[in-house]
Amino acid sequence: MIDLRETGPGAVPLDMLRRYLAATGWHVRASASEADSLESLAAKVLLQSRHGGSRNFEVYVSSAPDLEGIELIVPNSVQSSEYASQVGRVIDALSAVEDRSTFDVARAIREVAFDVVRSRIPDALVIDDSIRMEMAQSFVSGIRNVLAATANTELEPLPYFLRTKKEASEYANRCRFGHTFRGSFGFTVESPLEPNSQAALPGFAPAPPFERRVIQRMVRGLRTVSAALSADSTDPITESIKTGFNANVCEQFASLIDGTSPSGIAFDFSFSPEWKGTPAEPTQEAHFELGRPQVEVIREAAKLLRARVMSWEETVFGRVIRLASQADPSDLTDTMGEREVAILWSSEATGDVTVRTSLSPSDYLQAVEAHAAGRPVAVSGTLERRGRRWVLINPSSFHFPG
Repeated sequence: MIDLRETGPGAVPLDMLRRYLAATGWHVRASASEADSLESLAAKVLLQSRHGGSRNFEVYVSSAPDLEGIELIVPNSVQSSEYASQVGRVIDALSAVEDRSTFDVARAIREVAFDVVRSRIPDALVIDDSIRMEMAQSFVSGIRNVLAATANTELEPLPYFLRTKKEASEYANRCRFGHTFRGSFGFTVESPLEPNSQAALPGFAPAPPFERRVIQRMVRGLRTVSAALSADSTDPITESIKTGFNANVCEQFASLIDGTSPSGIAFDFSFSPEWKGTPAEPTQEAHFELGRPQVEVIREAAKLLRARVMSWEETVFGRVIRLASQADPSDLTDTMGEREVAILWSSEATGDVTVRTSLSPSDYLQAVEAHAAGRPVAVSGTLERRGRRWVLINPSSFHFPG
């Protein structure tokens, strides 16, 4: 039996135990009258041992056919003096059913509210079960940047992004830094998950929450890195932006390795059973090792992704800060000369940037008036980033907003 005293009271919280049992197919015996009949000998003995026969537990049964007849006696209050011993018996039973150690079962219960990323650095960098402070600091900072970049790519799967979205930063900040662990010195990062309260339909998996999708993207992206190395080509990475890494994630992973352990870091992923995915989605344990060969291929992939022209439909709003005309601005009949304006535009995605666009003679004349009066303008079109230049092509709907 696991000794819960090793990690103190509440090492296996009751709410986490209930979530874990529900996620792995266990449920409270449905009928109150059936439960009151207490067919389980263990439940009868437990109840008879109490003064007055008061009930402070629930009987859990499994929906799995091969577990028919097996019952778990789960306390319904952490205040019970027998809480630790009762939970210990539940863990012992689950250990036998799941065919794994009581330690692994207890850890899985504690982690049911998280997807977990464990990272290990080589033994050569570990002295007396410790590492240098700067190495630990580099890892914490680096893994946060990886999580934020992956989250941002999940929100907007483009070849690269200029600024991290607020939602991506907030997600990274919600992640928890868990216990370090021995054996090549390890770091634990926990990505929080909300309880799965969606009703399961036969043949359909519930839509996973954003936090789960971020970790799934990280696993898929690392698989493309392994595939790229095997194929001696960056194509598996650069052709999988919609589901894997973009330039930012590649760069952050490379920086994490270089800044923490240039000789390599191993990554292990374990997913909470509470959100089961479709067969195509990673929800099983996964293992990857990133060393010099992987860093080189992801840096090369990042360069190629950075070189791509990004474009999307956008309405640019701001002040006209520059005018350039090859024709007489007042001659509305001259449609041959180019009339270019530069608009100072600010957005969450780009920050403050200067956007250039070519206008029709009539729109250009309005831009001249707006520039003289210091009035903002708005114009729609396809926004492209070409190197360091931002260009709006096919402009339309030029107007003075408000």
